[in-house]
Amino acid sequence: MKVRENFWETIRYGKPDALINEWEALSFMSDPVTAYMSVAERGKTKKNPWGVTVYWGEDEPGSMPLINEETKVCKDICRWKEYVKVPDIRKVPMDWNRAWEDTRRIREEGKLTMAMMASGLFEQCHALMGFEDVFIAMMEEPEAMHELLDCIMDFKLTWCHMLVENCKPDAVLFHDDWGSKKSLFVSRDTWIEFFKERYRKIYGYLKENGVLVVHHADCFCETIAEDMAEIGIDVWQGVTPENNIPKMQKLLRGKMAFMGGLDAAVIDVPDFNEDIVRREVRRACEEYVPQGGFIPCLTYGGDDGSIYPAVDKIVQDEIAKWSQTYFHI
Repeated sequence: MKVRENFWETIRYGKPDALINEWEALSFMSDPVTAYMSVAERGKTKKNPWGVTVYWGEDEPGSMPLINEETKVCKDICRWKEYVKVPDIRKVPMDWNRAWEDTRRIREEGKLTMAMMASGLFEQCHALMGFEDVFIAMMEEPEAMHELLDCIMDFKLTWCHMLVENCKPDAVLFHDDWGSKKSLFVSRDTWIEFFKERYRKIYGYLKENGVLVVHHADCFCETIAEDMAEIGIDVWQGVTPENNIPKMQKLLRGKMAFMGGLDAAVIDVPDFNEDIVRREVRRACEEYVPQGGFIPCLTYGGDDGSIYPAVDKIVQDEIAKWSQTYFHI
């Protein structure tokens, strides 16, 4: 089968004839909204359209919001409307020609087109005010917090509408990390109260329009895995081995697939050891592939792969070797 067909067979817990090797079935298309929202530049500090100060260190793998009392956008959740200026992306001149060209090229290559939508509802909140203020607002000013989240949700829905109207990608990769390596940042009840139904609206719109939902969360989300499947997530990308992946595969068979499983903290390090990298890839494949619905890959990254480039080359090579043996290619 072609890689596109193998991808569908894999995430539907069907009968693929080879492993999907990390991101080989998905290819990012150019999205002018992403280009407009992404201002990060290595070695520089800039403000994005939300007014969030973003810093990317010379020797750091990516950019992060720089939040202190001076740079914090939302200084008082009860007055968030005074501080938060939502980017009006409908009024920004945008050229979708390249997105269409990418869509045609990627599909001719037998792959699925994918748009990136970074900074989910939770991540956008803490970019505006910081982690501590978000958690305090949830406890002390839930009404104002719900208002802000509705505002961010509406922005994301507008973005989704623009994608569907202009190029209709096969998939959207949505980013929102909801926990640490060992637990959610909040209780399941709190996550449900503030996030579940809003994501159901966003993902419901995408699925109604035939767009695959891939949600990135390289953290512990096992306690909400059933909720994730219920709100329309087709593929949980970034699932870490701290989650009980075989248990979730059995529980959610045919409802949600899993992409990740490799312990990046062990293999994607400055002094990486090739034998350890290959051993970790084999461990993940042996533990998770037989249950179905699993794509081995580093939990973060994408087309750019690992923080240390040589690591991803080894990962991909070992996945290919394991696939040849497992599927008798």
